[in-house]
Amino acid sequence: MACTSKEQFHQDVHELNQELKPQEQIPAVQTMKLNRGGLIIKTSEGPIQFGLPPETVKDSMSLGVEVPTFYIIPTQRFNKQFGINVAEFEFPAYFNFFIKKRQVTLICDNETANSIKIVFQETLLGPQDFSQIKSDYHPDVDPVEYVDFKKELAIFAKNPMNLNEKLTSETLLKFIIFENNVAQIGKVKIVKEENEFTIYDNENLLISFPDKFCFPKEYDKLLSLHKIDSSGKSEIAPPSLTIMKKMQHGKKPPSLTQTFDEVDSDEDALDMGSMPNLLLWNKNGEAKIQKKGSIELNEGLTFQAPEFGVTVLGCSHGFDPKGSTSGYIFWINGRGIMVDPPPYTSYHLKKMGIPPIMISAIIISHCHADHDAGAFHKILDDSKVEIITTRTIMYSFLRKYSAISNLSQDQIKSLFIFRPAILGVPLNIYGAEFEFFYAFHSIPCIGFRVRYQNKSIYFSGDTFYDPVKIEELYKQGHLNQARCKQLNSPKFTEDIILHEAGVPPIHTPQTVLSQLPNQVKNRMYLVHVAAKDVLKGSGLKVAKPGIENTLILIRPNVQQDITLNRKMDIISRIDIFDKLTLNNAKFLMDALKLEKYKEGELVIQENQEGHKFYIIESGLAKVFSDQKENKFQRYLQSGDYFGESALIQTGRRRASVLAVTDLRVLSLDKHDFWFIFGDGFEGQGPVIEQMMQLMEARKQQAIQILFKNSHFSQLTPTQKTQLEMIMQQQEVSKGQILWKKDDEATFVFFIRKGAFAFIDCEEAKLEEFDSGSFIGEINAILKGNKLTTTIKAIREGSILKIEAKSFAKFLQRNPGLLLLLQEYKYLE
Repeated sequence: MACTSKEQFHQDVHELNQELKPQEQIPAVQTMKLNRGGLIIKTSEGPIQFGLPPETVKDSMSLGVEVPTFYIIPTQRFNKQFGINVAEFEFPAYFNFFIKKRQVTLICDNETANSIKIVFQETLLGPQDFSQIKSDYHPDVDPVEYVDFKKELAIFAKNPMNLNEKLTSETLLKFIIFENNVAQIGKVKIVKEENEFTIYDNENLLISFPDKFCFPKEYDKLLSLHKIDSSGKSEIAPPSLTIMKKMQHGKKPPSLTQTFDEVDSDEDALDMGSMPNLLLWNKNGEAKIQKKGSIELNEGLTFQAPEFGVTVLGCSHGFDPKGSTSGYIFWINGRGIMVDPPPYTSYHLKKMGIPPIMISAIIISHCHADHDAGAFHKILDDSKVEIITTRTIMYSFLRKYSAISNLSQDQIKSLFIFRPAILGVPLNIYGAEFEFFYAFHSIPCIGFRVRYQNKSIYFSGDTFYDPVKIEELYKQGHLNQARCKQLNSPKFTEDIILHEAGVPPIHTPQTVLSQLPNQVKNRMYLVHVAAKDVLKGSGLKVAKPGIENTLILIRPNVQQDITLNRKMDIISRIDIFDKLTLNNAKFLMDALKLEKYKEGELVIQENQEGHKFYIIESGLAKVFSDQKENKFQRYLQSGDYFGESALIQTGRRRASVLAVTDLRVLSLDKHDFWFIFGDGFEGQGPVIEQMMQLMEARKQQAIQILFKNSHFSQLTPTQKTQLEMIMQQQEVSKGQILWKKDDEATFVFFIRKGAFAFIDCEEAKLEEFDSGSFIGEINAILKGNKLTTTIKAIREGSILKIEAKSFAKFLQRNPGLLLLLQEYKYLE
């Protein structure tokens, strides 16, 4: 932490402290629930907080109460449902130490304390072993250019209040360990009992509360993006229709007006003509491009990804109570790469109308909580995602999250696909050229330049950029010449420059960036800084967060024909095509034709004869039927397909499909459909077999059963479709035993109708299960163990049965579900 003077550090902290200073009194109540979850208990020794979700310090600051220094750590520190660490002590520790100049005290058991020390080693000081640094670089790179992290991190690992003192985890943290289930803080006694904590103050009972962290109900609402009508049928709406609902009820969504006259910058120095285009929505969900002026936005429906650009999800820092921590989506050829996704990002993306299928990968720049907390959440959100970072950072991430989640490093590795970022050579990722480099930070951190066609974006990562100070460090022997040259060599010639400007000494001073030429500052957007903290008169501006403020360099390719690369990209993300041979995939690429439909135009009409199969390339479509016995509607987005049933079974369309926005689809003629997906003799190939299974499940309205289940209703549309393809309906008679204790696990099932109960086992005390409930011993299926339950039909009914092997494959493709469900025997 020693890249600047002690006096400068104190000046920066003093200014931040004054802006963030909360009221120094706890309200006259015993407890206070926090917006992100957890609670604060008032005691004679000061406030004590239970539970630490990400960004928890912002709750205290927003409420105007003192940020606590005492924290009780929940026994279950990691929430598997959300993929969120609820013992995120990093920023409470940083705030108290760097802003308030005091330690925090964590109250927990020995095992938890040891895990926290491992986490803090990685996040405060960085890895201890760099013997494999060579693997981060291309073989042609001269070893003299390798970063000497041991020397480099030592520059930062000093107590900023006493530069002669080495910074350690003990500098910031203290522990009070439960002994015989009791922890003592002066006159306050905390007793850890079975499933709850009890606090006494001066021998008086103060409060008892469950040893379980609960997220607020608002988080559940983020997951509930479907609705059931009065008839029990589901009206499956695109997630961003929630924005419409808010507006219809008089609640305007945030940041839906972009006025360039209000950009946070020095207006005199800002060249408006050099700013990249912005993507905005109109009321019908179309992407609108505008360079200047003010546009009023109404009802947003869907998001059309640009060919090349970036969406800023958050641009502030961990101490800004009104801003979201930094996070980004880089759009390349219509695919999204998330960089340092903030916590809960996946749910917000669903509300914005961005299907998970559009996010292909995650780049983790480094292992500070405000940069990696959302990554683990995204890993567990949907099908396996690709993680891009260097091996050094990846191994640090594995050590950190193994300690956080109590999962082994091998278990965590199995949850995603790792793509190493190699330094010293351009990497082609989804058609763009990435050049990664190590930034100058307190722990290993990467930045990058990315070029697509003739446009480029620069992302600094968290870094201390100050050419004068860096030159001084070189002269003092802290950096070698090659590293000094690399750190001081950015030319800032890119079309968009995203540069951090946090609080020095581990971030870049705005005073340095303000000295850059205006032609550079016009293309530069500050991140990791609150808008209110931008230097006045500097010509600098913050990046505007929000999907409506997406910075576009290359517009969506809506007028041109579709490229082979784009076709392959879409097909590769559709599960039902996994069984295609390489030859058949080639035939499919040749046979697919691009069709375009205007908003409001019918693609297919119910009851008409069908001759084509369709895959949505971009836009939003509504599938619906007005037939009384089959009335429904659902929405489809990029990567969804329709029209198969008329080609396989009925010959006539069972529903109509309407273009809600301008729509681009890939069509496949009936004869090509049967040639590519069949066996060549009008027989069923594996793809058609899966389609028929899916059609049968939808005929039985299997998806309505999923919507009745509190856990499975939260699945993505893709995951629900995967389940529908492996379900088979089976009738069950009253009194029928579906399996017995000590049998082999051969299937799981959802209850379609009827009532079922466990008998002759520990679970027999549970109430009966009815429609929507899931029954199945996941561990028995995954590990080959014997069943521990017996299940019986109490009333005649039917089930949606899934064979054990098929369900195991489904879980392996969806690691978040595997992690969440493996300990369960039933879910309602």
